[in-house]
Amino acid sequence: MNSSTPPPTPADGRPLRADARQNLEQILQVAQDVFADLGYKASIAEVARRSGLGMGTIYRHFPNKAVLVERIAIHVMQESLAQVRRALAAEPGSWGAFTRVVRHMVGLRSSQLFPVSRGRATESGPELVAIRTELLDALQELVTATQRAGVLRDDVNAFDIVLMLNSIPPRLPAEPDDTATADLADRFLGVLLDGLRAPGAEELSLPGPGRREIDQFFRTAHGL
Repeated sequence: MNSSTPPPTPADGRPLRADARQNLEQILQVAQDVFADLGYKASIAEVARRSGLGMGTIYRHFPNKAVLVERIAIHVMQESLAQVRRALAAEPGSWGAFTRVVRHMVGLRSSQLFPVSRGRATESGPELVAIRTELLDALQELVTATQRAGVLRDDVNAFDIVLMLNSIPPRLPAEPDDTATADLADRFLGVLLDGLRAPGAEELSLPGPGRREIDQFFRTAHGL
């Protein structure tokens, strides 16, 4: 876990002992990878198997899979927000800072920004909605600063960026007899970043997406 982001907390917000906090961090990190690899169909049993922790330990922190998935999404967005804020504070308008933020977000790998959670029956909780709004606002501030510096094409917005990042596929699944997986994200990201640099060779058609479109995307595609 990134030490610059807020420490994870259990669903009920109670303070944790050091060993319990270590278990929670391990669960979140492993579960993030599991859901990125397998999608929402992944089981708690698979999280337990990869983490080496018992099912009871996981259920003490997270009563069901939906709660675990939402906590992952919150943590992913907290990490991304911290990265955006660092870029805005240290190098506003820098192409290098912008690309570091984008690469960091892709590196989180939970369906890039958010875990795949199609099929959830519950609405997103207020904490997730609040951190998503905060992240989108900060990302738009970074996009605007980079555009003002003349290095990011001026016909895109933060919602474009988020949707583009979600179009980058996760790691390709391994063959049954092979433990290796192909991670093509860096290759595709290179093409994406090249297309985002100013001035842009192609004129974009249609108005860009807004908050309405981004909310609809996460609600229908990810249940968030």
